[in-house]
Amino acid sequence: MADLGQAIADVLDLHVGDRGAAGIAVVARPSAPPVAVWVPSSARDEPAYLIYSITKTFVAVLLLSLSDEGRLALDDPLSRWFPRILPGRPISLRQLLNHTAGLPDYGDVAAYHDDQRAAPARPWRFERFAAETFEKGLRFEPGTGWAYSNPGYMLLRRVVEEVAGASLAALIAERIAGSLGLSRTFVPGSVEDLSSLAPATSTALALDRSPRDIRRHYHPGWVSHGVVASTASDVARFFDALFGGRLVSPASLREMTTLVPLPMIPEAHRVESPWGRPGYGLGIMGDQSSRWGRLWGHDGGGPGYRTSAFHAPDMTGVSVAAMCAVEDDRRAERLAFAALDVLRGR
Repeated sequence: MADLGQAIADVLDLHVGDRGAAGIAVVARPSAPPVAVWVPSSARDEPAYLIYSITKTFVAVLLLSLSDEGRLALDDPLSRWFPRILPGRPISLRQLLNHTAGLPDYGDVAAYHDDQRAAPARPWRFERFAAETFEKGLRFEPGTGWAYSNPGYMLLRRVVEEVAGASLAALIAERIAGSLGLSRTFVPGSVEDLSSLAPATSTALALDRSPRDIRRHYHPGWVSHGVVASTASDVARFFDALFGGRLVSPASLREMTTLVPLPMIPEAHRVESPWGRPGYGLGIMGDQSSRWGRLWGHDGGGPGYRTSAFHAPDMTGVSVAAMCAVEDDRRAERLAFAALDVLRGR
């Protein structure tokens, strides 16, 4: 695997160079040990990052595992757990998972970004996230459209925790990280919990937009559904295990990879995008016609970090994860796609 490691190192040098911490990990065939390369190469241990929305895949796995145990069903109504939220609106867990419930997001809510800059260590509580998003109404009737919604996964997290009788952090530690031996994967609950992550700064944490150290200022509670911290190696192994049938049943994996179409990719983005017909399943993005064949995965991004992870079953079951401490919306995805191109050419 030495030549593969060098080829991945060349990808990192081309796309990142000395512009911050970054890493790529590849599981080249099912259950193989990951090949991981990172910069700065002088770092003794592989850097860890907040993986942001890749956390949605973890939440979906937990919910699907509870479904496999018969403790809930995908078409159960949200009202079973939240009778006072959006009363009379027939929203199912499945619709929350695939973003067809119509719940708005907070990404375009000015107050969210203003408050995060003013007090980055004091995140909104559940009630404020609710008040600023779905309590103001739905974007469309459930099941009639698609719109990405972090608050939808905030509700799913609450459902998972209530049904399982444990916190998200404990469930991921026991059911995913512990069972797979992902020693660097955890759910941080405070600013102090970020101390072991790769150095990163963000201009989103100060009113004057000056760069601030994520690990000293940012509270992970600003991610409404919680956020996993991990390494590229651990996340690549997670995707390998998921599609290797070690986390959910075959029936649940089929449900997970049943896609609803996404809105049309803007022409300007389509020119440089390898996506063919992208869709969204249950906590996972997918494409049945990418240039690597079928492709499943997720991106993540937030203050300080960008992440991307994919599984390509038509390429001998390759799993790849890329992470960087660079605030560039598409850099991690470009790293992951470049790694897939390396593997396709081998």
